[in-house]
Amino acid sequence: MVSHQWRRFAFFSKEVVKDDNGEKWAGLQGIDITCTASGRGKLLVGDSKGNLHCISQDMKVEVKPMYITRLTHLVQIPKAKQNIVVTVGEDEPAHPILRVWNITNKLADSGCVRYVDLTTLSKTNVSVNVTCIVVSDNMSNMAIGLADGTVWLFYKHDITREQRYKEIHSDKAAITGLAFNKEVALFVATETAVHSYKRVSDANPIQTFLSSEGCGLGLSLLTDHHQYHQFLIAPKNKFLFFTVDDPGNNLPMDGTRSHIAWYRGCLVSVSFARRTMLKQDSICDLTIYDMSNKFIGFTGTFPPVKALLVEWGSLFVIGKNNEIYKLNEKGIQEKIDILKRKCLYDDAIQLAKNNQDDHMNLIKAHGDHLASKGDHDGAISKYIGTIGHVEPSYVIRKFLDARRIHNLTQYLEALHEANVANQDHTTLLLNCYTKLKNVQKLEQFIRSDGQLNFDVETAIKVCRQATYFDDAAYLAEKFNQYDWYVHIQIEDKHDYRTALAYINQLPSLEKKKENVKTFGKQLMDHLPEEMTEFLIELCGDLEDPPPPEEFIPLFVNRNECLILFLEAIVARQPDSSSQVYNALLELYLRDSQKEEFREQRTAQVVEMLQSDTARYDPDHALLLMQLYRLQPGIVILCEKRGLYQHVLDCYCENNEYKSIMDLCWRRGGEEASLWVQALRYFAVREDEESRGHVTEILQYIEQKNLLPPLMVVKALSENAKTPISVLMNYITRHIAIEEEQTSENEVLIKKYSEEAAKMREEIKKLKTEPVIFQTNKCTQCVKKLNLPAVHLLCKHSWHQQCFEELADLEEDCPVCSQDNRQTLEHLKSLDQIENLDQQFFRSVENAPDPFTAVADFFAKGVYNKPVVIDGEKKAKLQVTRSRPRVAREEVSAPGTRARSQAVLREAVVFDNSPPQGLPFSDPVSNNPFATTPDADTNNPFASDDNPFSGGDTNPFAADPDDNNNPFGSDSEGQSPIQFVS
Repeated sequence: MVSHQWRRFAFFSKEVVKDDNGEKWAGLQGIDITCTASGRGKLLVGDSKGNLHCISQDMKVEVKPMYITRLTHLVQIPKAKQNIVVTVGEDEPAHPILRVWNITNKLADSGCVRYVDLTTLSKTNVSVNVTCIVVSDNMSNMAIGLADGTVWLFYKHDITREQRYKEIHSDKAAITGLAFNKEVALFVATETAVHSYKRVSDANPIQTFLSSEGCGLGLSLLTDHHQYHQFLIAPKNKFLFFTVDDPGNNLPMDGTRSHIAWYRGCLVSVSFARRTMLKQDSICDLTIYDMSNKFIGFTGTFPPVKALLVEWGSLFVIGKNNEIYKLNEKGIQEKIDILKRKCLYDDAIQLAKNNQDDHMNLIKAHGDHLASKGDHDGAISKYIGTIGHVEPSYVIRKFLDARRIHNLTQYLEALHEANVANQDHTTLLLNCYTKLKNVQKLEQFIRSDGQLNFDVETAIKVCRQATYFDDAAYLAEKFNQYDWYVHIQIEDKHDYRTALAYINQLPSLEKKKENVKTFGKQLMDHLPEEMTEFLIELCGDLEDPPPPEEFIPLFVNRNECLILFLEAIVARQPDSSSQVYNALLELYLRDSQKEEFREQRTAQVVEMLQSDTARYDPDHALLLMQLYRLQPGIVILCEKRGLYQHVLDCYCENNEYKSIMDLCWRRGGEEASLWVQALRYFAVREDEESRGHVTEILQYIEQKNLLPPLMVVKALSENAKTPISVLMNYITRHIAIEEEQTSENEVLIKKYSEEAAKMREEIKKLKTEPVIFQTNKCTQCVKKLNLPAVHLLCKHSWHQQCFEELADLEEDCPVCSQDNRQTLEHLKSLDQIENLDQQFFRSVENAPDPFTAVADFFAKGVYNKPVVIDGEKKAKLQVTRSRPRVAREEVSAPGTRARSQAVLREAVVFDNSPPQGLPFSDPVSNNPFATTPDADTNNPFASDDNPFSGGDTNPFAADPDDNNNPFGSDSEGQSPIQFVS
């Protein structure tokens, strides 16, 4: 029997209801209770005198007469909007009346809203004996059971209004119980059977016979949602559960029941104790069965029970003498604590689940309990149930012992199945498999076709560590772990060919580049040819190929493969970077040092250097040519860059006479120094061919006047064996040219002397004699002059208006100003050169690095060749580092209104040292301006009569009388032309 199998607990506390004075409550003393009901915060009790006793939570009692004779049945409708109570009683004996009441806060004010005389409903005039009554939750249906086996159904509208009624059931046995479920299906219990009716409002309801066993009056009820709203009856020694269509469970239970009730998912049963069943004043046993958790929550003895009521969360028991007992259920946590103390963890867990309480801590505690007792298998099964709620590390630490590795493996597998495992858990599980040598489990874990429930990278690492390389490679390939797959094939399996084929089929260029950069050197060492072909395809056939220079470091010690790679790249991509061409060029040069490749590689180098499409770096290429001493390459590069001196040096180093002369004739016009260098080279040679070339070079130097004769003689004198016949014709011709130049210089000396004498005479006249202006026409408009007029010392005369319209400055003649301005600018440039000379020497003396100072001055163009313009012939004279002294005058007639016009003359005095590169290089100078013993005779500027010498006759010398100096200060300011020494 269940009563012996279910565990018993004291989950309820029993107490007698007392009044405010602490005495047993006696609010119902002296009444004969005929019926009871509860709901909406009230306990309702009917008595044999027709009164309704309404008991509040504070045990206050209100009484209202409902019938004259007696009140037999009470039905409280707890889910109705209003507090509706249905009663059946008698105002006259054997004359039952149904009334529907609207109970208000004050019972005395409650009124009857419907009245039905049940006697009038009987088809026979026999007295009606009502056994039970039930109302649906929505108050649309009401059923009344009679002792003669008849059931009346009231339907249509709610029960507070007039309804239709019909006889839905008829039987020989008395009706002992009625109930409506949520679908408004009607259960009917008799003393001998149980029936159900669906669609009760229809003309022909659907009847189902459920059981041939019935129950006594008051021993049936409808369960709540905990038992799916089943209909329950309590025949002797059992409980039967029914649904609308099928009989339910049969729960054996000892004893004969007098009362049953439903309380919060528990079945409350009152039965007579066996030891007193034969006595009149028997003691009742009250038992509360927890139907969901399958245990007995309370067992206690009471005096004979008249009624069971449920309200305010408690169970009330009305005893024989109308005393009331109250049973309070303990809290869920208190129940669980009781179960835990008894180590009944399964019951505690079930109780928590049924009450929707957190039960994970209970499962964890159960696992701890089992582990402490040594039941590790049972403990791990409990811990598995806590996955997602209990930290896995808490469980793992308990099973780190090597003897518990099976349990740990089981828990880790459950973690992965629940998709809550992290990398550490995966690592630990795979290590467990490897420790157990369970290859089948390992392969099943990593080769599963289901959803991925572990970290792939971690699994790969563990498999590699445990030397399961095939499994690691499988994972990497399956889950597109490209880098890991290549790692495994190369570093673990040493299968280089498979790795290269895998890299070649990777979907993205970036992945290929990454793996090639990482493993390219190893692949090149083991598969040089295949790797070279792969790199050629990688860099040559794609729309956006990677830079080939990125892969050059992979070819260390693989020059042959690198040459093949670079040649293929250059052939496919002629616009490759200079780094590619430079590398290929250097490889050619290295091979050219080997006898067997010299001719081939040299030809390839020359071809590349001569190519217009090759994008090598010329500077780098020239450095390589010099490093490997490849003369053809040096010649090609130097000629391309205009470094003809280097080309000539190469030819000279190899004594290539013909190439030297060819270069001079080809490039000597652009760079005359080639002839000079060639002369110096051939001058020290003693063979006849060299002497022939010297003669040829001297003819060209003489023709182009490239070197002074002294330098030519010095160059040829370096070889003591050079015959005089080589120089004879050259020197003879040069002496004739210098004699001719001497004659020209004498003519110039005479001319300059005459001009100087004339200039002195003119200056004297300007200082001592008046100037007569006889021009009577304007130089501009050629009209007759009239006052005001402007007369200038240059003999030009102007109308004042015409002069002001044309003259830039008041002192300048518009006709002569342009020539004079050019002369002044030239003099200014000569002054600047003189100042720069002094600055140059100071900078060189004071600079930490004199060479840097010299280079800086040359960069500024300080010693560019200036042009000296003669006033008469505009002749161009080439002047080098000679330091001329320039004298200039500005004269005007004092006291006249005419503005002075500058009359400029210049004299250039050269140093006696002949400048290099000019024809005046002979030690016996032909320069008439040079300093000689008879310089005073030949130099018109050296005598005391020279107005520029600073003597008494010099009008520019300092004079106390400023009036005699036409360039002195006047009221109008400084003269625009000053004397410069």
